[in-house]
Amino acid sequence: MSPSWTVIEAGPTTIRQLSGGETTLGDPEVVTAALDGIDDPVALVDGRPVDVDELWCAALRSLGCQRCTRLMLIHPSWWSTSRVERVGAAAHAVADRVVLRPRSWLLARAVQAPQQVVVVEIADRIVVATGAVLAAEPRHGQPQAVAEAAIRAIAATAPEPGAAVLIDVPLGLGGAGELAEIIAGRLRAGADRRVLVLDEGGLRRLATAADVDDEPPPCDNASPRRRRALLLLALPVAAAFGVHPWGRPAAPLSGRTPTTFLVEGRVAVEVPAQWPVQRIIAGPGSARVQVTSPSDTQVALHVTQSPVTDQTLAGAAESLKQAIDAEPPGVFIDFNPAGSSAGRPAVTYREVRAGHDIRWAVVVDRAMRIAIGCQARPGEDDAVRDACTVAVRSARALG
Repeated sequence: MSPSWTVIEAGPTTIRQLSGGETTLGDPEVVTAALDGIDDPVALVDGRPVDVDELWCAALRSLGCQRCTRLMLIHPSWWSTSRVERVGAAAHAVADRVVLRPRSWLLARAVQAPQQVVVVEIADRIVVATGAVLAAEPRHGQPQAVAEAAIRAIAATAPEPGAAVLIDVPLGLGGAGELAEIIAGRLRAGADRRVLVLDEGGLRRLATAADVDDEPPPCDNASPRRRRALLLLALPVAAAFGVHPWGRPAAPLSGRTPTTFLVEGRVAVEVPAQWPVQRIIAGPGSARVQVTSPSDTQVALHVTQSPVTDQTLAGAAESLKQAIDAEPPGVFIDFNPAGSSAGRPAVTYREVRAGHDIRWAVVVDRAMRIAIGCQARPGEDDAVRDACTVAVRSARALG
């Protein structure tokens, strides 16, 4: 790559400049606030509200990019479209020319074509494998159990048995190095395949050598349409290939809509990648994350979560019934304490609001109560049915 390109790593744990010989870290307070608030319009810094878009601009400027000529920004492959668009907008504000690339695109450079490769990205709460398709497993429990789950995800994505596996160890991510070595050891013992573990120094070397005009990585042997989505829009596309984010089959959304992982607090849910995400903390109903169709604002998914201690689904039904009984009559109807949704046992009910209904499915996963609300105009449930099924089926606690 020409020395005039500035390469910046944005997430999952830091924002730093990779080019220029030595790693340059951003202002720690600004970087932490920008990453923590990436899904919010406003974040608190020193007790005062700050626009998150401005925070991202400040984080990039703190790396010495007051006005870069050419900027390549590397982001986690599993980030949602809204996250990528936010960091992309900040990059355009501080640079004349901007190129966005998913982390898997850069990491795959470590294996020379034509060998196929699966890239494994370890994050705080999930492990994501990108190969012929994309799959992931929650990162919870002992490292050995997480490693076994990650190997299942790798097997689900590998385009061929002999595909190389490259395991990413992000800078400053607790336990990532240990987990990477366990995964690598088990893969090497179980098959004759090349397995590489890449630390932050290796990532920096790849960033220095990469070319923005490189062909798609050897792990991406899918259709040209999917390649354009990965390279230009950086959209994870698990559902487009019928692969559930935890490595099991899942029904694709209608029209093969790309999906991504919404990681909120201690919960992960698979949602349409191109639907904007926002937090709702005012108005009727509980505080929640809302994922809205860009073509119809009355079509949306809602996600809420509550930590629980040894609560069963029956216990969740009892507490929900008490809360519903305290609300005005006619707002919450069709309550079923032993219902089902997307093949999962769930407490189900319907919330009636002006202009739309929300059909709720509440599940309990380990120590979390997760509620998925599927919103549509009255009598038009089909508009959200596919997205709803995928979201409810995939909803999991992450730790």
